[in-house]
Amino acid sequence: MAKKRKFSDLRELILVTLSKGKKTLNTLAGESGVNWKTTDRHLTYLMGKGLVVEVFSSPYARIFELTEKGKEFVEKIYPSGMLRFVKKEKKEGKGGGILII
Repeated sequence: MAKKRKFSDLRELILVTLSKGKKTLNTLAGESGVNWKTTDRHLTYLMGKGLVVEVFSSPYARIFELTEKGKEFVEKIYPSGMLRFVKKEKKEGKGGGILII
């Protein structure tokens, strides 16, 4: 059985994925390897903290991006371009995203 990921790990994964630009909810969930409903709930938390903003919303799509505060937060986690060394790997089968530095 896979080890359950912490909320902080999931939120960091979502922020790092968003640091590459605007993403729809489904794209963000797919690229981060986090279930779309879980991603949605964590985005609500991150918006409340002022790290993420919803830039477009319709019945069919929602688009999110990092705020300046969110960009600064990601820069603190991965300073001076270290983010380019972060890659996402998918496990065989289930497809959970993992950050490897």
